[in-house]
Amino acid sequence: MDESSSDSNFRDSLMALPLWAALTAVGLLGVGVGAGFVLLLVPDLNDALRGAGGQLLLITLPVLALLVVGLGASLAPTRRIDKMVAKYVRKTMGDKLEAYLLPPRHGGVRSYPFPPLFARMERHFSKEISSYCYYHFYDDDDRRFDILVKSNVFNTEIALALHLTSAPPGCSTTATLDSYSFDSPDAWSHAASNPLVKLAPMAIHGSLAEGYTISVESQPEGGGLRASYRLRLKLKENFLTSPYLRRYFSEDAAIAVYFLYSEAFGNARENIRHGVLDEREAPAVAVAG
Repeated sequence: MDESSSDSNFRDSLMALPLWAALTAVGLLGVGVGAGFVLLLVPDLNDALRGAGGQLLLITLPVLALLVVGLGASLAPTRRIDKMVAKYVRKTMGDKLEAYLLPPRHGGVRSYPFPPLFARMERHFSKEISSYCYYHFYDDDDRRFDILVKSNVFNTEIALALHLTSAPPGCSTTATLDSYSFDSPDAWSHAASNPLVKLAPMAIHGSLAEGYTISVESQPEGGGLRASYRLRLKLKENFLTSPYLRRYFSEDAAIAVYFLYSEAFGNARENIRHGVLDEREAPAVAVAG
């Protein structure tokens, strides 16, 4: 076990302490710190006692500080974590998706050479549940394409759908549901043969290389086929408290979504009806993008 894992396990153990045990430990350590200062500061004590006071402080003071930090983290209200998650899925991700998929506001000039894919965006979310947000994008023909962003403290998932007028060659139109999952570039030889992956091969291959697990589902619907794509990124550590990681993962996901749509539109634009996700899952609150 490496040093960072040991530190993490120790912090988790501190946070798992019952409140009475944590307060007792803080009290005992506080007594030890106080005794150490007394032995150091009281005049006319011999060198052996002063040395004992220094050793006592050397041991108890760092442990007390670590315990206080761990206890403070364990008592932090979960609503603070909910606010961080909500801000990430509703604001950080939304702003990056808007920057890549829409024209610049107020007639500005895009700072990168990729043409916008949609004309406008709406954000939909539930005030009671912080872990997801739906984005509705509309193109120039007013077709709607939905993106679902889900996250908790350790992972992010992006989901979108393409409703096809007819199934691509090789896709079953009789099965109720076909589902495939690919989790590394080593799976590319198998993934590349999937007809739905062939709609956006470069975007999916690039996402696999970036560590995403890609799930692809197909389901007959309305005489055509509904293709669903999910990009999942599961991390070992919390990323929400780091502005650098929040910025990196949100932009990385927005780029993956942009190129997935861009490739699919280029390869099968006339075969795509729209991209509406399951309406039964959509939350009620809407905020214009």
